[in-house]
Amino acid sequence: MQAYSERLAELVLSSSIAVQAVLGSSPGDAEFIPLLPRPADDRMWAELKARWPGRGLRSVGVIGLVGNTPQLELKEPLEDEQVRALAEAFIAYLDVLLQGSFAAHREAVESAEIAELERMWTLVDPRPDSRLN
Repeated sequence: MQAYSERLAELVLSSSIAVQAVLGSSPGDAEFIPLLPRPADDRMWAELKARWPGRGLRSVGVIGLVGNTPQLELKEPLEDEQVRALAEAFIAYLDVLLQGSFAAHREAVESAEIAELERMWTLVDPRPDSRLN
């Protein structure tokens, strides 16, 4: 079984967008720290830290967008409603990040994948004994 740090690195490397998920002690209290495509800069860190006092925040894992599918790698087990809340918050985060166009982003990724498959389908098999030619 892979260690958390290895699974985390795998997720971040395969994601186009990734965030560190931080939960507070009250239900629904969450923050995302951007990792990809641009990590949090000094100004963003200062804004985040200004909102942290008294909230009992802890890092719980990373959420990444792999293709058009959000994936989650947790440091610790969470209750189902916490996972659901994180997923919903991540979708909202994507919508803001992609300027209200997460659905358009998903469609563009799917269209690109379909176009690539169609292109591959038209390729001629260069092997002389191929029955597909």
